[in-house]
Amino acid sequence: MKEPLRPTAANLAHQPFFHGMAWNHLETLASVAGRTAAVEGTLLFTENEAADFFYCILSGKVAIEAVSSGKTLQIQVLEAGDVLGWSWMFPPHQWHFSARAIEPVTLFFFDGKNLRERCEDDPALGFALMKRLTAVVLDRLQATRHRLAVVQQAAAGIPIRIAPLAPSGEGH
Repeated sequence: MKEPLRPTAANLAHQPFFHGMAWNHLETLASVAGRTAAVEGTLLFTENEAADFFYCILSGKVAIEAVSSGKTLQIQVLEAGDVLGWSWMFPPHQWHFSARAIEPVTLFFFDGKNLRERCEDDPALGFALMKRLTAVVLDRLQATRHRLAVVQQAAAGIPIRIAPLAPSGEGH
Protein backbone atom coordinates (compact mmCIF):
# COMPACT_ATOMS: atom_id res chain seq x y z
CA MET A 1 0.00 0.00 0.00
CA LYS A 2 1.37 3.41 -0.95
CA GLU A 3 1.75 5.83 1.96
CA PRO A 4 -0.06 9.20 1.71
CA LEU A 5 1.79 12.50 1.30
CA ARG A 6 0.81 13.42 4.85
CA PRO A 7 0.68 10.76 7.53
CA THR A 8 -2.55 10.06 9.32
CA ALA A 9 -3.12 8.61 12.77
CA ALA A 10 -4.11 5.34 11.08
CA ASN A 11 -0.83 5.22 9.08
CA LEU A 12 1.22 5.91 12.18
CA ALA A 13 -0.58 3.22 14.18
CA HIS A 14 0.89 0.64 11.77
CA GLN A 15 4.48 1.75 12.39
CA PRO A 16 6.29 -0.27 15.10
CA PHE A 17 7.51 2.80 17.02
CA PHE A 18 3.94 4.03 17.52
CA HIS A 19 2.25 0.71 18.40
CA GLY A 20 0.02 1.06 21.43
CA MET A 21 -0.05 4.85 21.49
CA ALA A 22 -3.32 6.59 22.33
CA TRP A 23 -5.29 7.68 19.27
CA ASN A 24 -5.25 11.35 20.29
CA HIS A 25 -1.45 11.17 20.50
CA LEU A 26 -1.26 9.64 17.02
CA GLU A 27 -3.47 12.48 15.76
CA THR A 28 -1.14 15.02 17.37
CA LEU A 29 1.88 13.36 15.77
CA ALA A 30 0.19 13.29 12.36
CA SER A 31 -0.57 17.02 12.67
CA VAL A 32 3.16 17.87 12.86
CA ALA A 33 4.31 15.36 10.24
CA GLY A 34 4.96 15.12 6.54
CA ARG A 35 6.41 12.69 4.03
CA THR A 36 9.69 12.98 2.14
CA ALA A 37 12.10 10.91 0.09
CA ALA A 38 15.84 10.92 -0.54
CA VAL A 39 18.11 9.29 -3.08
CA GLU A 40 21.08 7.09 -2.23
CA GLY A 41 23.96 9.09 -0.79
CA THR A 42 21.83 11.93 0.57
CA LEU A 43 22.95 13.22 3.94
CA LEU A 44 19.73 13.51 5.97
CA PHE A 45 21.41 15.32 8.85
CA THR A 46 24.89 16.02 10.14
CA GLU A 47 26.45 15.59 13.57
CA ASN A 48 26.39 18.81 15.68
CA GLU A 49 23.78 20.58 13.53
CA ALA A 50 20.44 21.64 15.00
CA ALA A 51 18.14 18.63 15.46
CA ASP A 52 14.69 19.82 14.45
CA PHE A 53 13.10 16.60 13.18
CA PHE A 54 12.82 12.89 13.63
CA TYR A 55 11.94 10.33 11.01
CA CYS A 56 10.11 7.05 10.60
CA ILE A 57 11.60 5.03 7.74
CA LEU A 58 8.93 3.67 5.39
CA SER A 59 11.26 2.11 2.81
CA GLY A 60 14.95 1.92 2.06
CA LYS A 61 17.99 1.99 4.34
CA VAL A 62 19.82 4.71 6.27
CA ALA A 63 23.28 4.48 7.84
CA ILE A 64 23.99 6.14 11.17
CA GLU A 65 27.53 7.53 11.00
CA ALA A 66 30.06 9.13 13.33
CA VAL A 67 33.33 10.85 12.50
CA SER A 68 36.36 9.76 14.51
CA SER A 69 39.93 10.86 13.78
CA GLY A 70 38.76 12.33 10.51
CA LYS A 71 37.24 9.04 9.33
CA THR A 72 33.57 8.23 8.94
CA LEU A 73 32.50 5.16 10.89
CA GLN A 74 29.20 3.45 10.11
CA ILE A 75 27.53 2.71 13.45
CA GLN A 76 24.26 1.10 12.43
CA VAL A 77 22.00 0.54 9.43
CA LEU A 78 18.30 1.29 9.85
CA GLU A 79 15.49 0.17 7.57
CA ALA A 80 11.72 0.27 7.12
CA GLY A 81 9.91 0.42 10.47
CA ASP A 82 12.86 2.00 12.30
CA VAL A 83 12.87 5.48 13.81
CA LEU A 84 15.73 7.81 13.00
CA GLY A 85 16.69 10.67 15.30
CA TRP A 86 16.20 11.26 18.98
CA SER A 87 18.32 14.40 19.45
CA TRP A 88 15.33 16.68 18.76
CA MET A 89 13.93 15.78 22.19
CA PHE A 90 17.03 16.27 24.35
CA PRO A 91 18.86 19.58 24.91
CA PRO A 92 20.92 21.02 23.33
CA HIS A 93 18.84 19.67 20.39
CA GLN A 94 21.84 18.90 18.20
CA TRP A 95 22.49 15.72 16.26
CA HIS A 96 24.91 13.31 17.96
CA PHE A 97 25.45 11.35 14.74
CA SER A 98 25.02 11.88 11.01
CA ALA A 99 22.57 9.93 8.85
CA ARG A 100 22.97 9.02 5.19
CA ALA A 101 20.60 7.24 2.80
CA ILE A 102 22.46 4.16 1.57
CA GLU A 103 19.67 3.38 -0.86
CA PRO A 104 16.60 5.38 -1.89
CA VAL A 105 14.44 6.04 1.18
CA THR A 106 10.93 7.22 1.91
CA LEU A 107 10.27 8.66 5.35
CA PHE A 108 7.67 10.32 7.50
CA PHE A 109 9.22 13.33 9.25
CA PHE A 110 8.04 15.04 12.43
CA ASP A 111 8.60 18.67 13.45
CA GLY A 112 10.57 18.27 16.67
CA LYS A 113 10.25 21.85 17.96
CA ASN A 114 6.48 21.84 17.51
CA LEU A 115 6.25 18.37 19.04
CA ARG A 116 8.30 19.40 22.10
CA GLU A 117 5.81 22.22 22.70
CA ARG A 118 2.91 19.79 22.40
CA CYS A 119 4.63 17.43 24.88
CA GLU A 120 4.86 20.32 27.37
CA ASP A 121 1.11 20.88 26.97
CA ASP A 122 0.29 17.14 27.13
CA PRO A 123 2.61 15.33 29.58
CA ALA A 124 1.00 11.97 28.70
CA LEU A 125 2.14 12.45 25.09
CA GLY A 126 5.58 13.46 26.31
CA PHE A 127 5.83 10.38 28.51
CA ALA A 128 4.68 8.05 25.72
CA LEU A 129 7.29 9.50 23.36
CA MET A 130 10.00 9.56 26.01
CA LYS A 131 9.53 5.84 26.73
CA ARG A 132 9.84 5.02 23.06
CA LEU A 133 12.75 7.39 22.42
CA THR A 134 14.66 6.04 25.40
CA ALA A 135 14.51 2.59 23.80
CA VAL A 136 15.91 4.11 20.58
CA VAL A 137 18.73 5.84 22.50
CA LEU A 138 19.64 2.58 24.23
CA ASP A 139 19.63 0.74 20.91
CA ARG A 140 22.00 3.35 19.39
CA LEU A 141 24.24 3.15 22.47
CA GLN A 142 24.51 -0.64 22.17
CA ALA A 143 25.15 -0.43 18.42
CA THR A 144 27.87 2.16 19.03
CA ARG A 145 29.50 0.08 21.76
CA HIS A 146 29.46 -2.99 19.51
CA ARG A 147 30.91 -1.09 16.56
CA LEU A 148 33.68 0.43 18.70
CA ALA A 149 34.61 -3.01 20.04
CA VAL A 150 34.92 -4.30 16.47
CA VAL A 151 37.09 -1.32 15.49
CA GLN A 152 39.32 -1.79 18.55
CA GLN A 153 39.76 -5.49 17.78
CA ALA A 154 40.67 -4.71 14.20
CA ALA A 155 43.15 -2.02 15.30
CA ALA A 156 44.77 -4.46 17.74
CA GLY A 157 45.08 -7.13 15.05
CA ILE A 158 42.66 -9.44 16.84
CA PRO A 159 40.63 -11.60 14.44
CA ILE A 160 37.05 -10.44 14.44
CA ARG A 161 34.48 -13.13 15.11
CA ILE A 162 30.87 -12.18 14.87
CA ALA A 163 28.45 -14.74 16.23
CA PRO A 164 25.46 -15.54 14.04
CA LEU A 165 22.21 -13.91 15.06
CA ALA A 166 20.33 -17.19 14.93
CA PRO A 167 21.24 -20.87 14.52
CA SER A 168 21.87 -21.73 10.91
CA GLY A 169 19.71 -24.82 11.12
CA GLU A 170 22.46 -27.13 9.90
CA GLY A 171 22.26 -30.60 11.37
CA HIS A 172 18.76 -30.09 12.78
